[in-house]
Amino acid sequence: MTTPNGLPSAGLPSAGLPSAGLPGWTWNVDPAPHWLVVPALATEGPEDVATWEREALVAVRDSLRTQYDADTETAVGPAERPGLDEAGLDDAGLDDAGRAELDRAAGESVTNLRAFADGMAAEGHRVVAALGVLGRGPVPVLVAVGASDPADPDDGMLAALGATGGNPVAPPNVEYPDLPDGDGVRVTRLDVGELSGGGWLSIGLGRRAEHDDVVVDTVLVWRSQDLMLGAAMLELLDELLPAVRITRTAA
Repeated sequence: MTTPNGLPSAGLPSAGLPSAGLPGWTWNVDPAPHWLVVPALATEGPEDVATWEREALVAVRDSLRTQYDADTETAVGPAERPGLDEAGLDDAGLDDAGRAELDRAAGESVTNLRAFADGMAAEGHRVVAALGVLGRGPVPVLVAVGASDPADPDDGMLAALGATGGNPVAPPNVEYPDLPDGDGVRVTRLDVGELSGGGWLSIGLGRRAEHDDVVVDTVLVWRSQDLMLGAAMLELLDELLPAVRITRTAA
């Protein structure tokens, strides 16, 4: 399967995960263009995970190779790039060292994504990763869904998005975008490490859907020291949010 930008996609439509807080709700992250849904052993079987890893290696490698081709074309011009097919993904234009580097980078990326997903699964969270963003490897995003009683005041979504705390000199920027299926909150925050002095940029996007008997929150959080990704991730999180599908499983 390929995405609209020509990149292969890989990902398992996740089995329904229970939402935290109240029973009777499950949620899935549907396959979406530009994204890998990363399985965890706690929610998918070993055979399904192994199948995903094989497909994801191809998808990640091809996304990295696409950027390699773009860099090569910029450096030498298309007439000097031998051995590429129409999609620009043939390895004929690479030497052995180049192929080995692509294999190594793709393998490390998939391994790191799987480890992150397994670490988050115990808390009921899921990891998805954006492909082909500004020539980087897969960019992971944490996805969480929670349910609460509408009778109990709850600012948990704001806290999860990073709207509380932060640097007093540069407090979090909180916006309230209009969403077709709930109340939206977007939080952009820049923190500086106390020891390293390096900057950490985080972007959180939340959706709150209020029902008569329950409030259901969806939270997407991206955090990185790669500050150049900020503008792209703003748009990609907007694209990802509708793919998080929440279903009532009990009355």
